[in-house]
Amino acid sequence: MTVITVAVSADSAGAAQSRFTSIANRDCTFAPIGNEPGDEEDQLKTCPGRGGVQVMVNALGTRLRIGCRWPKGHQPDKVIWAVEAWSAGFTVDWSGSGNGEPSAAIVRMKFQKKDLPVAGDQVLAVIRVAQDTACVMGAVDAGVTPKANETAHALAEAAASFVCGKDKPTIGGVKIKAAEEIVRGIAEQ
Repeated sequence: MTVITVAVSADSAGAAQSRFTSIANRDCTFAPIGNEPGDEEDQLKTCPGRGGVQVMVNALGTRLRIGCRWPKGHQPDKVIWAVEAWSAGFTVDWSGSGNGEPSAAIVRMKFQKKDLPVAGDQVLAVIRVAQDTACVMGAVDAGVTPKANETAHALAEAAASFVCGKDKPTIGGVKIKAAEEIVRGIAEQ
């Protein structure tokens, strides 16, 4: 009985190191935005984050963008859009100090495969997260980069020293067009 308890405790301690939140529809709330014809496709989804951050997901036609909002921040209604692609995965992988404050988030962004209704290239976007600040700090191609998750986590470890608007995002692993698109960021804010 003691051996089982020790094994479970070790597994529980390891699991506590990974902090994931969901951006799946069932775990979020929806609000339509815009009142013009055609705006019914423009949905804003609010999902739980870590350390007071809300993850915002906006599906706009054939594009999907992800950003952050701090309801208790300086501008509680302002969304800071960080990354955009055709679609995204269902989880956000948070990294940061043990106090629950995130310094980075990793989310899988998907690109449409040659005008087909399926995903092609998939990139792990590494987003710098700090109070009222979010931006892409790196990207890793998830399809051709060996150990892509480990590479993305290595980029996220540098989050505390990354300054949005000053430092240049990097591509970890194999450099592909989709990863380059991710590090270019979103033109409109």
